[in-house]
Amino acid sequence: MDHPLSWLVPAFGYLLGAVPFAFLIGRVMGVDLRKVGSGNVGAGNLTRVAGVKAGVAAALLDGFKGLIPVLVLKAQDFGPAVVSMTGLAIVVGHNWSIFMRGRSGRGLAPSSGVLLGVAPPLIVWPGGWAVAGWKYGGGLAGFIAWASLPVVAVLFSWPPSVVLACFGLAVLCIGRRMQGNPGRVPGFRAAMHRAVFDTDGLALGEAEETARL
Repeated sequence: MDHPLSWLVPAFGYLLGAVPFAFLIGRVMGVDLRKVGSGNVGAGNLTRVAGVKAGVAAALLDGFKGLIPVLVLKAQDFGPAVVSMTGLAIVVGHNWSIFMRGRSGRGLAPSSGVLLGVAPPLIVWPGGWAVAGWKYGGGLAGFIAWASLPVVAVLFSWPPSVVLACFGLAVLCIGRRMQGNPGRVPGFRAAMHRAVFDTDGLALGEAEETARL
């Protein structure tokens, strides 16, 4: 659809993505995710502090937050560039929510929803690595899955709009992991360790000592 207001759609996508479902569910249950567990406002932290049912509910809502808008836009014949940009805007909103002063969850659920809407067969790649993560470590498996996703899209000859969407999802995922949670260990080494393993790798005191060397 060639509409003069088409490029406003990603802005609405950002606002939708910024709705912090995990935080809202936590508040209903009397929990402030910013003050418990890892401090991360996402489904993973909600699962740890409020239980599996709450975490699954938040993950599903975040996933549908990425999937449904993409499907609606495709059904309304919006162009692939608008669809991909809106999907990425949803993930940006989730990861750096204006309603949470610029930080929310990791973005895996909405990213999976966006990918399922943009290119359904490709969801097998991060999905397979998620299963492998139970054995080899979810942090490393997640890094391999999302970092290599654009390469997989190219190898299987997906159109440029899909390849760019996959590249954007990879950048957003890794960038958010590098940022870490509140109270994260500072420094480049810790940021790179977070990108690959989703953990700091160093205790705060050890990192400060390393920085002085």
